[in-house]
Amino acid sequence: MNLRVGHMDFSAAARKISRFLRDYSLLACSGLFMHSAYNRHYFKNHYLKSEYFAFLSLPHYLLCGERRGWRPNPFFDPVFFEKRAKTRRFADYLRDPALWTQSTSDYFDADWYAKERITQPSVEESPLKHFWRVGFEGGFSPSPRFETRFFKAAIARDRRHYEKRCAFEYLCDADANPPLNAAELEASQRKFRASIDLQTLKIAPSAIKKFLVFVQAGKDFVPKFAAPDAPFDILINFYDGIGNIDAVQYAFAQRGTKTTAIKTLMDSVPELFDRYDATLFLDDDVEISQRDIGALFQARSEYQLDLLQASLSAGSSCYYPFLKQPSVGAGLHYASGVEIMMPLISRRALRDCGWVFGESISGWGVDMLLSAEVRRLYGNSIGVLGDAVAVHRRPTLTDKNPLYKFLSAQGISATAEAGRIALKYHLDDNGTWIGPSDPALASRPIGHVDRAASHCENASHVSGHVY
Repeated sequence: MNLRVGHMDFSAAARKISRFLRDYSLLACSGLFMHSAYNRHYFKNHYLKSEYFAFLSLPHYLLCGERRGWRPNPFFDPVFFEKRAKTRRFADYLRDPALWTQSTSDYFDADWYAKERITQPSVEESPLKHFWRVGFEGGFSPSPRFETRFFKAAIARDRRHYEKRCAFEYLCDADANPPLNAAELEASQRKFRASIDLQTLKIAPSAIKKFLVFVQAGKDFVPKFAAPDAPFDILINFYDGIGNIDAVQYAFAQRGTKTTAIKTLMDSVPELFDRYDATLFLDDDVEISQRDIGALFQARSEYQLDLLQASLSAGSSCYYPFLKQPSVGAGLHYASGVEIMMPLISRRALRDCGWVFGESISGWGVDMLLSAEVRRLYGNSIGVLGDAVAVHRRPTLTDKNPLYKFLSAQGISATAEAGRIALKYHLDDNGTWIGPSDPALASRPIGHVDRAASHCENASHVSGHVY
């Protein structure tokens, strides 16, 4: 008997409440619903801006999130599942073994996982639950496209205690075009490089100075540091149109990043960099005085270093405290590596190790690989110069940098590139690979550089762009 008051059907309401409670209990006990990740990615962004309301995530999912296609788990897509199983309800999947043969998202192929990864499929546990409970931790892949080992090593490399949360954020971002395996990443890299068209605007017939400064710049860039007494020649690579080139020795135009520009020039005009004892490659957001540039080249000559960089100001954005003031202090210190933002590289290191610039579009991971190759080939010939101080203006975080958002739309993840390099070349990518090459040298400089002797008296700033 249905009891009605006005338009209210108490029996129907009771059935809905009963189903809600059963579904709530099932999902809560399944171990598959990611309360905090759902709250952070969906609920918090649309409603209450607090972590304290994570307990509302599951009720919200059951009442309206599922209907909107929001995911309870990175490997369950309600919209995808409905097209195959005629239902988008996560509870239906968990409750009905007949649905376990259905794939649950683009990233979870139930049949493939069951046949290839589970030697004895359980009749009491869905393939998705087995993967989430055992397979993910064991490095098993849930589909031919999603490689778990690649994801853990490349994408979640700096979040190893939060890999599942990282998977939720990575796979549930509708605006991203993330690479899910090494082959996808490499295909996106090849496509990006193939789109680059190099224009040669100006090439000096020979080197005028012993050193070269490479700058990636926009069309409005003016090289104020191009004084006649500067101990270096200048190369500008324009990324968005062509600016004034009167004061420089070399000028090119090509779309892309600083890393792709270097690789393209090394392939197209290999003799250019070979003219110089060393080349300083500057990021667009690094500010360094002309005097300090001269000090870097002087230190490279006096100590025969193959890889060198200036120290960073205390307020600069940088992952490695060892490179920043006041930690570095004054003088020249041996180091285990340098960052990609401003490496000064010797002629022989460019000749022997320049291939590393072809391993990454974003530049992430190139510094790690370059430093490792220099140490392997030449030993302890890497340094950081505390007597030269640069300022790094832009945050290094990928979610705050428009370059990385642009690359992500091209299927290129900066963190994935770095992780792939670490995985491919067996490098220790633990986030602390830059430091003193010998702990005993951490507080003792190996020498000092007289900046006044660098013949760069007029202080100015280097600034370019990297798009």
